[in-house]
Amino acid sequence: MGILSVDLLITLQILPAFFSNCLFLALYDSIILLKHVVLLLSRSKATRGEWRRMLTSEGLRCVWKSFLLDAYKQVSRAHGAARGQQQLPAFSQLVEEFSSVADFLLVYIDEAHPSDGWAVPGDSPLSFEVKKHRNQEDRCAAAQQLLERFSLPPQCRVVADRMDNNANVAYGVAFERVCIVQRQKIVYLGGKGPFCYNLQEVRSWLEKNFGKR
Repeated sequence: MGILSVDLLITLQILPAFFSNCLFLALYDSIILLKHVVLLLSRSKATRGEWRRMLTSEGLRCVWKSFLLDAYKQVSRAHGAARGQQQLPAFSQLVEEFSSVADFLLVYIDEAHPSDGWAVPGDSPLSFEVKKHRNQEDRCAAAQQLLERFSLPPQCRVVADRMDNNANVAYGVAFERVCIVQRQKIVYLGGKGPFCYNLQEVRSWLEKNFGKR
C-alpha cells in the first residue's frame, strides 16, 4: 500500500472522532453563551469576565494535530520504550501510594492551551496562564511553574520535552497520555487525553502487579 493510500486511510479513521470533538466544542460554546446571555439579562456582575470560544480555527488545528500525533505515534503496547489539571490530584495520589514499587516521571510537553493561542477560560483557582513556548527555557519555566502550582510529590520527577517535541511525537501524547514501562517494554499505553485518559486503569494495573497499597 502506497504512502498516499496509508495517509488517506488514517485520515478516514480520524475523521469520526475529530468531528465528535468538534461537536463537543460547539455544544460547550453554546452552553457557555447561553449562560452569559442569562447572566446579562439578569444584570449579574459575573458577566464581566471575558468569554473565550473553544470552537476556533486555532482549536480545530490543535485537535486535528492531536489525532495525527496519536495515529503516527512511534510506540505501542509491548514495543520498546522510546527514550525521549484535573487529573493531577489523582495522579499525585498514585505517586504517593506506589512510589515504593514504581518510578514516576511526568514529561511536560507542548502547551495545549497557551494564553496567546487556543486559550481556555481559567475558572479554577489553580489555573495559570502560559504562553506558547518559544524556546527550551520557556518550556522548562512552564514546567517549573506547573510543579510549584500543583505541589506534585517529590517522588515524581518532572522534565520538559525538547523543542522538537521528541516525546510528544514518539508517544502521540497530545494532549495527555499515560504509559507504563517495564523492563524497557511498554506494558500499558493509555488512551489519548483528555477524553480517553484513564488513571483508574493505571491504578488497576499497579494493584494487579504489586497489590493494593
